[in-house]
Order: sequence, then C-alpha cells, then structure tokens
Amino acid sequence: MRKSSPRWKALLAIALATSLLAAACGDDGGKSDTASTGTTGATAKTGATGTGATAATAATGTTKKATVAGCEKGYSDPADLSLTRAVARCSAGAPAPVPLATKTKIIIATNFKLEFNSPVAVANTLGEYAKENLEVEFVNLSYANSIPQLANGQVDVAVGGFETAMFNAGAQDIAIKVIAGNYFPPKASNYTVAQTGLWCRKDSFTTPDKPILKEIETKKWATAAGRGSSAVYYSAAEIQKRVPDFNIKKVDIQTVASTDIIAALKNKAIDCGILLDPLWTQVKDDPAFFQAATQTPGEPLGQMSFGKNLLVDKPEVGQAFLRAYIRTVNTYFAGNYHQDDKVMAEIQKWTGATAENQAVLKGLDSLTFDWEVRSGTTTRIQQLFIDLGVITTFTTPVVESKIVDRSVYEKVLGVK
Repeated sequence: MRKSSPRWKALLAIALATSLLAAACGDDGGKSDTASTGTTGATAKTGATGTGATAATAATGTTKKATVAGCEKGYSDPADLSLTRAVARCSAGAPAPVPLATKTKIIIATNFKLEFNSPVAVANTLGEYAKENLEVEFVNLSYANSIPQLANGQVDVAVGGFETAMFNAGAQDIAIKVIAGNYFPPKASNYTVAQTGLWCRKDSFTTPDKPILKEIETKKWATAAGRGSSAVYYSAAEIQKRVPDFNIKKVDIQTVASTDIIAALKNKAIDCGILLDPLWTQVKDDPAFFQAATQTPGEPLGQMSFGKNLLVDKPEVGQAFLRAYIRTVNTYFAGNYHQDDKVMAEIQKWTGATAENQAVLKGLDSLTFDWEVRSGTTTRIQQLFIDLGVITTFTTPVVESKIVDRSVYEKVLGVK
C-alpha cells in the first residue's frame, strides 16, 4: 500500500487551520453549531457540523475589477477562499449581449441533466444564446469521453468536475482549459441541513443508530467518476475535519452512474454514494440513511471547459457563449430562484423531475452559482489523486496555468 502523501496532508492541514480561523472570525450564519466529536456520523436533521470552510486563505490584494456595465461586482480575487467572500454577480440582464456577426453553432457535451448544470440549458430555452447569435446542440457525453472531441474540434464545450482526464490533458499540453466554475451549496459543511454530498446506509455500520464515522473508511463508496472524482476530494476533506486520522486510501470506491447510485444503496450493492442535486432529496427524510460529507464550502468543484475551437480558433464565439451563460446566472439564478415558477419550470424540463420531486426541490435552498475558479483547487485535488494512485503518469501536480484559463470570463466582464 502506498503511504499517505505528506504534501496532501500538509495542504489539507493548511486548509483546515485557515478554516478554523475563518470560523473564529464569526461567520457562522447567525447560529452556533455543535462541534463534531470526530467519532459519529451526522444525520441531515440532528447531526454535528464541520468547521465550516475549506482552504480559507487571505486574498492577494488584487486591484483588478470588472468594468462592463452592470458587472462592477462581477469579479473577485481568485485567492480569496474566505467564508465572507462575496460571490461575483452582475445586475440582471448583464453583461449585455454582443451578437456575433453570423449565426454560429456550438456543441455542448454533458452526461448530466441535473439542477447544478441547468443554467446551460435555461440559457437556451429562454433565449440568451440566441441574443448572442448562437445556436447550441447538446450531446450526451461524459467529461472524460469529451476530451478527445474537445481536442479535435468535434465538441466545443464540456461540462464536468475537476477530474483526472482534465489533469492528464494539462500534463500533455492539450489545448483544453477550464474556463468557468459552476456552483457550491450555500450551506456546505453544515450538517444540520441536508444537501448534496456523500450519503450512507446506517445499517452498514456497527452501531446503526449512531454510526461511527471512522468506520466509513472500510465501506464501499460509489461516485460517477470513481476514484478520480472531485467528490472524493471534498468527502475526504470534510470527513477529516471530524476524524483527523481518516484514511481515504482504505476506501473501496466504485464507479456508478449518478442516477443509479440510490438504487445501488437500496440494493446494498454499496454502502455510501455521492448524491448530486437534486438526487439526495429522495433519501433526505429516510431514516435508513445519513449524510457523511457535504461539499467543501465556497469552492466550486464543477466546471466547463473549452477546447481549441473556442480557446484559439474562435475566441469571440467562446466569449459569446460564456457571456450568455453568465447573463443567465445573473438574470435567473442569482437569488432564491427556487421560488421563481418560471425558472423552476425550465429546470424541470431539463431534469425531467416528477412533480413530487420538483415540489420538494422548491422547499430547499437554491444553489449558489459561481462562474469563477478558485486558486489552488486543482493543485489540492491533483495531490490527493497522486496519493491515491489515481494519477500515475506524473508525480507533481500540473501547474494551474495549464489547466485553468480565467481570461475568458475576465474578457467578458472587462476585468482590468
């Protein structure tokens, strides 16, 4: 067995230490949470919370600002991971459309039809792409399988997580870059609130009424991307806040389609699984399950990538796409959109949710959409993947500049 990486542990230790500092500064949402003992899991309604932040660091003091009309608050320092960071936002309807001279078609690859990536679809159905003179086509393709097609120009945009395929592309200098983040749960790390994350069957633990969280490293997990999933990163980070000696390397992690994970849990094929929005709502009130880990707070762990087509050959088309996406977020997803019947109807068209599930969703917190990409996320995830043996082709994390290109949203927002 490979030994745990000192570098991964050091990165996580810094993240946890600074998160404690951020929590000590009083950003607790106006209520006191009970500190976890590090020995038991937490139920959605009665469990203990974690420290409340991940890798909260001081901003670099950048003087860059967005200058496009209506988007004066549309940019933040990528190094700012504090709990008090204001998420970048523009006014509704901003940034204004800048239509392409000729109608242009782009192809978007995603194998998810869930709430977290619904803005890419709502931008289409509510006409935001059309305002940029764009036509879009969606293809059902996983992020890993989209990499070759991004590289050869068959696909223009791919939706996914911070995955092994992305890091391998960066290591090989393939012209594929993350150009935007997607979202984070507004109450991540708060275990009194049910949400997306790692959910487990209580009956797989020795004390089902009060699961011992340390035992989770002996369980069988499932994620849509297997061990090479950003969900493994956030689950490990969140569990280690409460169980410092938790060893993610001991966990048996399977690859199961996100829409099949609940069935796998109920059939006892797995013990724990990553349930994305809104799939977790199907088990949140079931006493047979508990939430073991949320996503890390304030840190988008999903992304959209461009290939050579939009990065190099037609950057103006890439900017038009991202401008429409950002405008969609600002116009329809900036506030408590779960109470907006028009937006919820469009989300339901995309996800195919039943009326019952949609009604449940309406009563939950809206997601916090965030197109920015935080500094250090790719390094921390890569280091864990290297330690886990998921990444074997290189031993040092690929530098961020080979993976992330913030210049696209900076140009769209007129950042100077």
